[in-house]
Formats: sequence, C-alpha cells, structure tokens
Amino acid sequence: MIARGVRSARQITLLFVAGLVIAGVLLGGIAYLVGHDAIRGQIDARIEAEMHSLRHLQKQGGNRALLAAIDEDDERGGSFDYVLVNAWGHRLSGERGHPLLAIGWHDAVFRDDAGNGIPVRALTAPLDDGLRLTVATDTAPAAALLRTTLVLLALALLVLIVLAIGCGLLFERAIRRRLDLMNRTAVAIIAGHLDSRIALSGHGDEFDQLASTFNSMFGRVEALIGNLRQVSSDVAHELRTPITHLQNRLERALEEIPPGSPGLETVDAAIGDSERILSLFSALLRISEVESGTVRRYFRTFDLSAQSAMVVESYSAVAEDKGCQLLSDIEPGILVDGDVELLSQAMTNLIENALNHNGPGTRVTLVIERCEDRVALRVTDDGKGIDEADFPSALRRFGRLEARRNPAGHGLGLPLVQAIARLHQGALELQDARPGLRVTIWLRSEGQQPRVGTH
Repeated sequence: MIARGVRSARQITLLFVAGLVIAGVLLGGIAYLVGHDAIRGQIDARIEAEMHSLRHLQKQGGNRALLAAIDEDDERGGSFDYVLVNAWGHRLSGERGHPLLAIGWHDAVFRDDAGNGIPVRALTAPLDDGLRLTVATDTAPAAALLRTTLVLLALALLVLIVLAIGCGLLFERAIRRRLDLMNRTAVAIIAGHLDSRIALSGHGDEFDQLASTFNSMFGRVEALIGNLRQVSSDVAHELRTPITHLQNRLERALEEIPPGSPGLETVDAAIGDSERILSLFSALLRISEVESGTVRRYFRTFDLSAQSAMVVESYSAVAEDKGCQLLSDIEPGILVDGDVELLSQAMTNLIENALNHNGPGTRVTLVIERCEDRVALRVTDDGKGIDEADFPSALRRFGRLEARRNPAGHGLGLPLVQAIARLHQGALELQDARPGLRVTIWLRSEGQQPRVGTH
C-alpha cells in the first residue's frame, strides 16, 4: 500500500527505487554475513580436525610421534602452523615469531622468517604429559575471498540501483503518459470540447477501467449539457418569433395612434421592452452558440493588435459623446488564433460595460500585450468598480449588480465574454483596479510579427 502523502508519479517512483535499493542492501549484507560465518566455520572445522588427529597420534605413538608429525608437516609446507610447549612453557616446536597463546580460540598474527605479519585463526588445547599445542592456519585467502565477495555484492548493488532507476523511470513515464491522456481530455472538455474522450490502451488494465468510467461520465455530462443548451436555444427561438410579431404590431399601432394621445407613451414603452427582450434572447442564443464550440471552425490566425486598434477607433466617438476618454496601449504585431468577430465582440462588450456603467469623466484603457507565452487583452476603467466579493455574481448569467450597473442591462455581457475566452482556451480574470475595474482576457499567442523601426 502506498504511503499516505505520496501524491505524484515521481514520488511513487522514488519510493519504489528506494525500497528496492534498501532491500538489495539488506540482502547483500545478509549474504555477506552468512558467507563470512560459513568460511569461519569451515576454517574452525579443519583446525579442530587437525587438533583431534594430532591428539590421537600422541596417545598412540607418544610425544616422539607427535613431534615427528609436526616436523614432517612443516617440511612439506602444509597449510597449518604449530606451536608446542611443555609444562614449563619451553617451546618444543614452532617458529619463534609465533606467539604463545592461551587455551582456546584466537585470531592472531604470526610472523614469518622475514618478519611479515600473517593473520591466522588458531586453537590452543592441552595434551597429555602437560603439553600444550597450538594449531593455526592462514586466514588471508579467506579474507581475500570475502573482500572479493564484498566487491561483487557492491557491483551487484550498483547494477540493481541502475536497473531500479531505469525501471522506475519507465514506470513513471507509463503512469504519466496515461495520466496526461486523462488530463488533456479533461482540459479539452473544460475548454468546450464535450465530445473528447480518453483513448483506451486495449490492455484492459486498471487505467483502462478508470478511463472507461470517466468516458461514461463525460458522455453523460455531454448529454445533459447538450439537452440544457437545446432547451435554452429552443425556448429562445420559440419566444423570439411571437415577440417579434408583437413588436411589429405595436409599431403599426404606434403609427396609427394620433400624436398626443394618452396611449402613445404606453405603446412606445412596450416597444422598448420588446426590444430589450429580443436583445436578451439574442444574447442567450449567442452564448449557447459560443459554448457549443461550433464556431471554432471559423478560427484563423489574425493580427489582434490591428483589430484592437480598429475597435478603439470606432468607439472613440462614442466615448466622447458620453464625456469619457477611451485610451489604448497596444503592442503591435501580436498574432492569435481565433474568431475575429467574437474577440471583437468581447472587446466591444468590455468597452461598452465600462462606458455605460460609469459616469462622465471615466477613463477607459484597452491594453494588448504579450506576457511570456500568453497574450493579455485588458480593459481597465477608473470608475466605481465592483467589490471583489461580487465578482462571482458579475460572471453569472443575469448576475446584475443593480446598485452599480445600468438598469437597462440584462447581466449577460461578462458571461458572454467569459464564454468567448473559454472557447479560445483562455480565461477571464476580474481585478480591482483601485479605483475602477480591470478585466483581462488571457489568450494563447500564435507568434509575433517582426517590428520595423522604434515605437
């Protein structure tokens, strides 16, 4: 079970590699200790067998036979060294560089004729007639074997670490690849591509099962949202026709009413109300069309800077008539991929909101600039602004803030701008300009035209 707190594929991979390395170290250490004990056991068994053989030889042939056997083994260059002393501690056999050891097992160092130290494993035991015999054997070969084993274990551990890291990276890549598929699909659905689905690998593993569950959920969401949009669109279409007929009748009636008649103002007000209702239905249909993503087929790469300059030029006179200033700070040559009409409508909606919801003397600024790999389309005013707590209401359909907004509005301007931003895989951000309101549409940049001269 993966420990609580491990959240990412990389952490899982590191945990896997660390666990494998720790297991390798433990197994290698155990193998080394077991090998060390086994070699020590074999050496001790050989020494005990030699000691038993010499003790038996003394019992059968006496001390003379014992000394003869020791001398014969020394001359033959056997694998054992001996030290034999009598009851008074006089050395009867053995090199003078070999120390006299107490009874029992010892790890000692004997000296050869050149004075070089030789590590030995030795056993000293009492014999008949008060003699004391030490049997020792060189442990240097065994130590060399253990060192070689240790080097091999270290190399094996290094290979294990490399393999663990390699397998871990492959494991991480596999997880990330599958998770990226799910993430990209979710991002596409958020951007309005409700028909996007997670591709299955065909292996029938847990990821495929999870992807199938998500795909079923996405299909259900697509159907529900599609039904909701269809109902909204149908209602708007069905109601727009009779209201249009009603408006036409009212206009004909208005023409037939003599000037100064009492009902003239009432009919004129009814015509204005019908126009606002039709405008509301048109906005709802436009939002539904944008959210459906069908207009994405009209996308093309265009010069946002040039288009923004045209919008500012066309609205400058409107701003002057309202006693406001419309300024611009447009970075030239910014290209984006999108629908020209929709982004122009988003700009006009933001400019109209700033002009209509603030009084004369308001300064409205349109800024187009590149911020790293994104483009900011920003409209800022120094008017009354909106409290940050009211930002969610301002982005909600029909979320009119009556105290600050034009009572003739219907609360669909910012929701339409937000739908346009999402259609272009961007985002809409509201900020308090202190004073006023700053609205930013974040878009993806498609490149930059070369600049000529200095601006």
